[in-house]
Amino acid sequence: MKQLDLFAGIGGFSLAAKWFGIETTQFVEIDPYCQQVLTKNFPGIPIHDDITTYSPKKGEFDVITAGFPCFTEDTLVL
Repeated sequence: MKQLDLFAGIGGFSLAAKWFGIETTQFVEIDPYCQQVLTKNFPGIPIHDDITTYSPKKGEFDVITAGFPCFTEDTLVL
């Protein structure tokens, strides 16, 4: 099975997917630091930095995961 990891962060979903035999074949992540971590931990997997310009082909992936942004304390509204 092939996975697309959207808003990938540092690749938590992809690591879990790997444990279950699912191959991540593309990332979409805008944060430069996270891109560096992904490049180190998942070498050779393309990283797209803009979800608005990325257009996967229909049927290219079996699984699509998407991470939610992490909020710091100064951005939380209680």
